[in-house]
Amino acid sequence: MVAITISGVHVNLDERVKTHINEKIGALSRFHQGLSKVHVTVHNAEKNRYRVDVDMHLGSHKDVVAHDAEDTIHAAIDVVSDKCASQLRKIHARDVHAQRHADQRT
Repeated sequence: MVAITISGVHVNLDERVKTHINEKIGALSRFHQGLSKVHVTVHNAEKNRYRVDVDMHLGSHKDVVAHDAEDTIHAAIDVVSDKCASQLRKIHARDVHAQRHADQRT
């Protein structure tokens, strides 16, 4: 289970937005087993845009950050969720490759 903290900067987040964040970001744990904490910050950016920052803490003392700005909150959440998934897939693949390489040495 991933602990998700959500905060808004100059934005009021209703329950629908928080539920959308929990669904999209909560599903990221399937890409990396070490994902334990996630902090999502929604900012009201310039020119009626919304910026979403996601800070992910992996159990191995690694932190992964992703952000995106879009015209709607939901679009920004969707895009940043895809960016997070891509980063977690790369990290997982790199960790698996390193583990296999280490196992071959022994």
